Amino acid sequence: MSKTEAAERIREIIEEIRELAQEAMDHIRENGSDLTRERARSYWYPHILMNLDEEHGYLGSSGCTMESSAQELEEEGEEDDEEEEGNE
Repeated sequence: MSKTEAAERIREIIEEIRELAQEAMDHIRENGSDLTRERARSYWYPHILMNLDEEHGYLGSSGCTMESSAQELEEEGEEDDEEEEGNE
């Protein structure tokens, strides 16, 4: 798998995690007590979303998101491609 392909797969995983976190919150909203809902909404749910990418709507950000890691891989792949072209 190339670095570019790995970056694309990471982006797919980001969406899968976002969907699963939302599903978990839906179950908590439907079945949890007020305390359980509030704790999930205030703690783990935003922490998960904030670490995926910058598309979360919460104040604050992560120093390194999954998206930024995907971008780094993609850039490394482009650099590798440029080096290979220069060696030809």
